[in-house]
Amino acid sequence: MSAIMTIMTQIIEEPALDRKYRLFADFVEGEFGYRGVNYGIFLDVRTEQSIHSTFVAKRTGLSSEWRETYQKRGYGRSDLAKMMSAIGKKPILQTRFYRMLKKDELPDRYAEVIRGVHDYVKCGVVVPVAANGCNGVVGLYDPEGDGAKHDKRFDHYHATIEALAKQLHLSSNWASEIISQTRLSEMNLRVLRLKARGLRVKEILYQIDRDNPKTVDNHMARVRKALGARNDVEAVAKAARFGLLGSFGEFNDWDAAGLPSQFMYGH
Repeated sequence: MSAIMTIMTQIIEEPALDRKYRLFADFVEGEFGYRGVNYGIFLDVRTEQSIHSTFVAKRTGLSSEWRETYQKRGYGRSDLAKMMSAIGKKPILQTRFYRMLKKDELPDRYAEVIRGVHDYVKCGVVVPVAANGCNGVVGLYDPEGDGAKHDKRFDHYHATIEALAKQLHLSSNWASEIISQTRLSEMNLRVLRLKARGLRVKEILYQIDRDNPKTVDNHMARVRKALGARNDVEAVAKAARFGLLGSFGEFNDWDAAGLPSQFMYGH
C-alpha cells in the first residue's frame, strides 16, 4: 500500500505530463506487467468521427510494427475499444473483444481491428477516466501474457489500477500536448484568447495587426475543428476546460469555473 501511495503522490506533484505519464507507465509495468500503456483524451465524443478525429494520446511499449499498421490502415476510425471507452464508465478487458471476435459478434470493420491487435497484444484492459468535463482512456496491455491469468489478476487489483489511472487523469494538464498534436499555431491561439476576452472582430484585428475580417473566423475555424467545437462559444469553453487560454491573470472577469463571464449562462 505504501508503494501505491508513494506513486500517487509523485504523479500528483509532478507538473509535467510527460513525467507523470512515465512514472505511471514504469509503475504499472513493474507491478502488473503492462508493457504497453496508452493514455489519451477525447476533445469531442458526440460522434464516432469526432471521437477519432479529436483523440489526443501518448503511447509507449507496443510494437512499432503494430503502430505503423494501425496508422497505415486507418484503424483509429474503427477502434471499438476507443469508441467504447469514450462513452463508457467501466473497464473493458481485451479478452472480451477476443471472445466477441471468436463468436463472430462484431461488424467487419471492428473485427478487422480486433483481429489485427490480437497479433500484438494477448491481454490487457482499457480503463475509461473522466475529470473536469474531460473524458479519457488509459489502455494497459501485455503483448505476451496469458489472458485468463491477466483477467484474474486484474479482478484482484482492479481498484488499485483504476485509482492510479483516475489520479493520473485528474492531475494531468494536456494543454501543450493538444497544441502540439492538433498543430494549433501561435496566431490561432492568440485569436482564440482575444475572442475569450470578449473582443469584437475589429478589436481583434487591431490587436493582431490585420485588416481582413475573414482572418478572425479563419483562425477560429481552425480552433473549432481542432477542438471539435460547433461554434466560437463552445470553442472558448473547451479551450478553458483544456487549459488553452493561458494564465488566468491575463484575463479580466473570470468566473469560478474558469470561463469569461460573457460566456456563462445568464449573461
